[in-house]
Amino acid sequence: MTGYGAVTAYGTGVEKLWKALVEGQSPATNWSPEDSPDTFRAGPIGDNYRPHPRIPRNLAHFLDRGSMIGLDAALQAVEAAGLTAGIADSRRFAVTDGLAFRAPGQATLFVPYGQLVARALGVRGKVMSLTGAESSGLSAIAEAAGIVAQGEADVVVAGAAQALQPAVLAHLAQQDMIAPEEAHPLDAHPNGCIPAEGAAYIVVESENHARERGATVHARIAGATRTFDPLAEPLDPSDATEAGRSMQAALGAAGYLQNQVDHVASCADGRAYRDASDAVGLTRTFGRHVYYASVTAPAGALGQTLAASGPLAMTYALEAMRLQQVAPTAGFQESPERSDLSIVRKTREERLDCILVTSLGLGGSNASVLLQR
Repeated sequence: MTGYGAVTAYGTGVEKLWKALVEGQSPATNWSPEDSPDTFRAGPIGDNYRPHPRIPRNLAHFLDRGSMIGLDAALQAVEAAGLTAGIADSRRFAVTDGLAFRAPGQATLFVPYGQLVARALGVRGKVMSLTGAESSGLSAIAEAAGIVAQGEADVVVAGAAQALQPAVLAHLAQQDMIAPEEAHPLDAHPNGCIPAEGAAYIVVESENHARERGATVHARIAGATRTFDPLAEPLDPSDATEAGRSMQAALGAAGYLQNQVDHVASCADGRAYRDASDAVGLTRTFGRHVYYASVTAPAGALGQTLAASGPLAMTYALEAMRLQQVAPTAGFQESPERSDLSIVRKTREERLDCILVTSLGLGGSNASVLLQR
């Protein structure tokens, strides 16, 4: 991985994302979308947001919120990787994109954000859009790793963007998934998530290509897996057994033991069933080592950014590895009974050589990615 970029409710850039995580902020606010008379507890992109300067004004005028922040994050990642137009064969570049979360019955995207990113970058290789509800973005990164490993491309820009429409917010509210105030991930008293907008893209590059052009390698993907749980209901995540199977598959693909993982970027967001699946899945996978691998749930500070949640958690993991620090789980107050997870409560320095990123999507699509420094 040679570059990464992000847009969150706190603004543009990885620095603002990290600041929010370190300070334990919450994006929760009472928000009324322009095309809705209803008010929701959510974390929207602020009115002071300004698009990436490389997005032409005449193009920005026609982009919706999701495509705007998605293209912004992708351009950040490409610039951070030191890539520019014409630097290499565009046929050896690819894009994998996680489709934005949609409510049941809501129309899907006419033009997926990944196609917009590919057009803006002049990509002539493979362009793929993956489904998976909340796990679609991390699935796109796992797919990117596979494309590079199989020699189908030298560089893949992978990630997802999520804008919030009234239909999505109304669906989450009807399912009692939205927290009344702030979310409390991995807590003894979970009360729902804070849906939020955001985007993150990662540049996944073959080692030979990165070395030949002198790129900085932030981390390597040691293992990346996608699994599906056919027993999960359409509006429920997988249970702990299937969550653990996804994590164990990533460890197995890398040939790693549980005690080699230093930190976990958990997909927990304050929804009780989802949090329990991820927490118990970690316990089943790591056994006694679960005492020692620290755990952070970025959604406490960033909100549940749905399709973009996996790529944003990956961005947190890459930045944590670069700084050799872990950030706290915002909103966490008290561990559930018999929980053995080592939840991070305050920012601290920590030796980070290996980080596991998890993602559970409603309907049974799951993804796990293992990073090695």
